[in-house]
Amino acid sequence: MELSFKIWMCGGSMIMVPCSKVGHIFRPSHPYDFMGNTGEVVTRNYIRVARVWFDEELDFFFKIRPHFKDIDVGDISERLAIRERLKCKSYAWFIKTIYPELPLQRDLIGAGQFRNENNRCMDTRGGDLRGGGVLHLGPCHDGQGRDSNSNRFMMFTKDEKMMGLNFCCDSGYAEGLQFHTCHNQGGAQGFQYNAETKQIRQNNGKCVTGDEQKQLVTTAECRPDDKSQRWDFDYKYF
Repeated sequence: MELSFKIWMCGGSMIMVPCSKVGHIFRPSHPYDFMGNTGEVVTRNYIRVARVWFDEELDFFFKIRPHFKDIDVGDISERLAIRERLKCKSYAWFIKTIYPELPLQRDLIGAGQFRNENNRCMDTRGGDLRGGGVLHLGPCHDGQGRDSNSNRFMMFTKDEKMMGLNFCCDSGYAEGLQFHTCHNQGGAQGFQYNAETKQIRQNNGKCVTGDEQKQLVTTAECRPDDKSQRWDFDYKYF
């Protein structure tokens, strides 16, 4: 990940080699010492990358992983100096130019846990969102663990997409909501949030609903006083 940032943001280059193949063999154990707990080392490396490269989006990283914020990752001044010396571009440039599928905070209406007035939250349950991952309904968590936050971290964009990570909610105008690759053409991936009624209305006029019986997030006829259809966000941008 950091190598990609360096190449794109600091004037490097990528060479395409036709018909090349890249393989990765996972070994049962590492032949080297991480000098500590493997998970802790990987976590520290994630945080170091974020603190060096994420600019004004760093606080968004910590909204998704709030338990990372107070972890000491050591001195990163040398890494920041290299970035300054190479006159690297901003993280906002990287997202808009290289990875436009991922929104910045300025592109959002809301983010975090999407909680209805029955105190139930949208939840991916850590599923594979790439092609049809189901959007579940579950208990809201105010904890600090990774799964407590990332599985429930949703985004609502100004261009009317409801997203988990970088995949879009899409019902195909059926009842249940699933995740699919964002096509940016509205349709069944188009949603509008009404801050007054707190309803999320799909382009077909139906409202996003927390179905307690099925433990799923579905769409149904809009009912103004239905608490299962009234949603709030942890972080609001309006």
